Amino acid sequence: MRLHHVAGPVLLSFLALACSDSEGESKVGPGDGGGAMSSGGTTNGTGNGAAGAVSLGGRVGAGDGGDGSGEEMPDLPSEVNVIITADNAYGFGYGTKSRLENYFGGVENQESSDIFDCPVGNGPEQYVVPAEDANAGGYLYIVGYADKSTTQGVIAKFFREGAQPVYTGTGNWEVCATGEDYDPGSGGPDRETIDEYIAKCNAAELDAETSSVGWVNANGNEHGRVVFGEDNGTTRDAPEPGNEFLIACDIEPSARWMWFDWVVDRRDGSAFLWPGSTENVTKDFLIFRLGADQIPSKPPK
Repeated sequence: MRLHHVAGPVLLSFLALACSDSEGESKVGPGDGGGAMSSGGTTNGTGNGAAGAVSLGGRVGAGDGGDGSGEEMPDLPSEVNVIITADNAYGFGYGTKSRLENYFGGVENQESSDIFDCPVGNGPEQYVVPAEDANAGGYLYIVGYADKSTTQGVIAKFFREGAQPVYTGTGNWEVCATGEDYDPGSGGPDRETIDEYIAKCNAAELDAETSSVGWVNANGNEHGRVVFGEDNGTTRDAPEPGNEFLIACDIEPSARWMWFDWVVDRRDGSAFLWPGSTENVTKDFLIFRLGADQIPSKPPK
């Protein structure tokens, strides 16, 4: 698989999550998740991967996210562009209903500037996935985890030239809150762990006290829901409910911040604000997924 990571004016191969001041080409093979560097985040050095690819094409598998029944998606003849950031940490990849086909994680942002600042590469990271690699399964997955301080969320844009973008916060996103706690600096879950939890989420067999049990959508249930927050068009002075985040560089206002809400019938506060506990109240790490029926149509020739 050959992927490109764009960090400012420098084009990097293999979708390496490399620092924005890297010189020349950085070639990083897709691994289990961390070990490479993010442009604006921190390096985890655990060898768990921080390089990445998302393929918005491929085969469709049966599932709750609206996938088909194994029919092959049409080949989409153009590369996929990705701009993504998180408060604090993320990984992403593509896979079937039951497992990841590729995963690239370990971007762990410690400072506000790592999350929001321009140009891209100082804050949000930008990637290019070549068309020939866009054939890896029926789900787009994002993994997120955060520190126990101030705010938490993920925001991203996935698009092909000439096709409608896919944003976080719009569409039939689902989330599974695993309850397996990771903090920035840990390197996050490796691919084997994520696959293990995808299986547990599918079976709805997680602990009801510490997790969402299984997948939940924006309608939610007694275990929580995926929550879509503010759009990327409003800056702020201090975080408050409904206005938690600064504007993330080069992501349109159509994108919205996304996270898990552990409060079933929330009437005040915000799932994007840390509630002030030493426990894993937010029940992360989180696994978000979007079914293949949300993938944009094939661009016209």
